[in-house]
Amino acid sequence: MKKILVTGGAGFIGAHLVERLIKEKNKVMVVDSLKTIGGIPFINPKSFFVKGDILDNKVLNKIKKWKPQIIYHIAAQSGGESAYDDPKYDYLSNGYGTYLLSVLAEKIKIKHFIYASSVAVYGSNKNKKISENTSITPDSIYGISKYIGEMFIKQILYKTKIKTSIFRIFNTYGPGENLNFLKKGMVSIYSSYVWRKKPIIVKGSLKRFRNYQYIDDVIDILSKTISKKNLKKNEIFNLTTGKAVTVNSLIKKIIKINKKKKYKVIVKTQGTPGDSFGWDASNKYLRRKFPGIKFTSLDEGLKKYFQWINSIPQTKNLLKYHPLKKKNLKNV
Repeated sequence: MKKILVTGGAGFIGAHLVERLIKEKNKVMVVDSLKTIGGIPFINPKSFFVKGDILDNKVLNKIKKWKPQIIYHIAAQSGGESAYDDPKYDYLSNGYGTYLLSVLAEKIKIKHFIYASSVAVYGSNKNKKISENTSITPDSIYGISKYIGEMFIKQILYKTKIKTSIFRIFNTYGPGENLNFLKKGMVSIYSSYVWRKKPIIVKGSLKRFRNYQYIDDVIDILSKTISKKNLKKNEIFNLTTGKAVTVNSLIKKIIKINKKKKYKVIVKTQGTPGDSFGWDASNKYLRRKFPGIKFTSLDEGLKKYFQWINSIPQTKNLLKYHPLKKKNLKNV
């Protein structure tokens, strides 16, 4: 049994990760401000939960007292467009918050620090396949703040005995996303219009492209990181399927799954702030270090996603419809 801290452990990726870590018999501390907007907040009843922000010294002191062996730093202001609503908080949360947590990790001498970074650090790459060695040219506030977080980790932890793993996570989707929030995640946004029986509004070109991955696949890789013996002391990974899909193709797949209905697609040429044109990456290094990993196809992932979406009534309060809620009801 390992003592593991998951910051942002009540958010979209964090909640799913906590569920897996607890299932694998680990003791988990969750720190979350519950201000998440991209995901439906879910507090795992088997976790030790602390409501608060890592910018708060009181929260940091609680972490210090609990003494985790491993830290998954998932907490962040996530979403390129929403970063422009409050750029100061974006920097503080993603940048300075990572600095404070890195300093604490060094003080309490943890064994492994796993950081959820983002594809946004690369900026837009229209014509080439991104690798971990591709130059860093973020073209959004969010991408800049996530890269600042990476740099703090390198400056503070690379010189210590603490193992660090940085995952530049590409567009992740799946049950648990907040369907009422239309500023984060193309799959979630377009699926939300279908859920609400509204025309699908596209802001920007239909030719934009992304790598999309299902939430379960992301959790498989993140959860295995702490038991991998072949990882070097400090490594960076592109966590991606390695398959580019255009916005046009994505929307067609979403409509095909809901084939009994007709949908109008409205394209607005004006894009959104912080929205890069294209991201397509290689996952060769990831596969080398995590041999045997499998990714859910986009068609199968969307099918699973809509099984959850179509079970939810149109409501502003999605708390009781979190996919992990039913699994944990008997423990509440």
